[in-house]
Amino acid sequence: MAKDPSKTEKATPRRREKAKEEGQVPKSQDIPISASLLVIFLFFIFYFPFAYEKLRSYFGYIFSNPLYLIVSENRLTITETLYVLGILIFPVFLTLFIVGIISNVAQFGLIFTLKPLTPKLDKLNPISGLQRLFSLKTVFELFKNILKLLVATVVAYFLVKTLLEDVFRFSMVAVNKEAYILLKYTLIMIFAFAILSIPIGVIDYIFRRHEYEENIKMSKHEIKEEQKLYEGNPQVKAAIRKKQREMSLTRMMAEVTKADVVITNPTHYAVALEYKRGKMQAPKVIAKGKDNIALKIKEKAKEHNIPVEENPALARSLYESCEVGDIIPENLYQAIAKILAKIYKSKSL
Repeated sequence: MAKDPSKTEKATPRRREKAKEEGQVPKSQDIPISASLLVIFLFFIFYFPFAYEKLRSYFGYIFSNPLYLIVSENRLTITETLYVLGILIFPVFLTLFIVGIISNVAQFGLIFTLKPLTPKLDKLNPISGLQRLFSLKTVFELFKNILKLLVATVVAYFLVKTLLEDVFRFSMVAVNKEAYILLKYTLIMIFAFAILSIPIGVIDYIFRRHEYEENIKMSKHEIKEEQKLYEGNPQVKAAIRKKQREMSLTRMMAEVTKADVVITNPTHYAVALEYKRGKMQAPKVIAKGKDNIALKIKEKAKEHNIPVEENPALARSLYESCEVGDIIPENLYQAIAKILAKIYKSKSL
C-alpha cells in the first residue's frame, strides 16, 4: 500500500521508467517455479527414452569391460562417467535456465541494473523492520507459504500412500521395472506440484502487481514538479511562446516593406502581397494579420508608400485561405491581377 496518504495518483510513464531503472518491477517468484515444474515434467516425458538408452549403454559398457577395475585405467572410466553425466544433466539445467529467463522477462521485460544490490540504511531501522513485520505483505507471504505447505503435504500423502502399495512388490520385479515405477511417481509428483502451483503463482503475481502500483503512486504535487522538470515551468513556457510570437511578428513586419500591395478590410484584415514579374509564378503572401496586427501592417505600408487597397471580401478570402509564404490560390488570380494592373498603371503615369 502507498505509505504516504497524499500519494493518490497513478504513476506517470517517467515515474514507471525510473522505478524500472531502480529495479522496482512487479515480480512473482512463484511464476518461474510453476513454469519450471511444468516444463521439466514435459521435458522428462520426451527426454526419458534418450536418458534411459544412454544409461543402459553406459552401464553395459562399464560392467562388460573389466578394465574399469584396473586402477591405471580408472582415468578412462572417470572420463566416460563425466561425459555421460554431462550429456544427461546439461540439457536439464539449460532448460531450467531458459525457462527462468523467459518467465521473468514475461513479467517485467528486459532490465539490467545493480541498484537493488546497493545497501540501504533504512533497512537497518528497527521501526521500519517492525512495520514490515506487521504489514499486509508479511500476512500474504505467511498465507501463501501455509498454502504451499498444505499442497505439498496433500500431494506427498497420496503419492506415498500409493507408492507403499508397490514397495512390497519391488522384490518380485526386475530392476528396470522398479526404476520405471519410481520414475512414474516422480513425474506424477512434479506434474501435481506444477498444476497446483499455477494458481498460487497467479495470485502471487496479482498481489505483487497491486503492491507495485501502490508503491509507485504519486502525489499531485509530485506530478506537478515532474511536469515542471521535464516540460518546463508553465509561466516560463508562456513567456517563451510570447517572445517567439513577438520575434515572429517583428520578422513579418519587416517583410511588409517588400510588398507590392496590401489588401485590407478597412478595420479587421490586412494581407501584404509581393510579386516579382518574371521571377514568381504568382503573387505571394508575405504578411497577414487581423485587428491590431492588421492596423500595424497598414501603418507600415503607409510609412513605405506601399499601395493599400480596400477590398473586404478579397482580404478575408486571402487571410483564410493562405498562410505567410504561400502563393495565392488560382481562383484569386484574376482579382489580384486587376489590382496589380491598376497599381502598375498608376506608377507609370
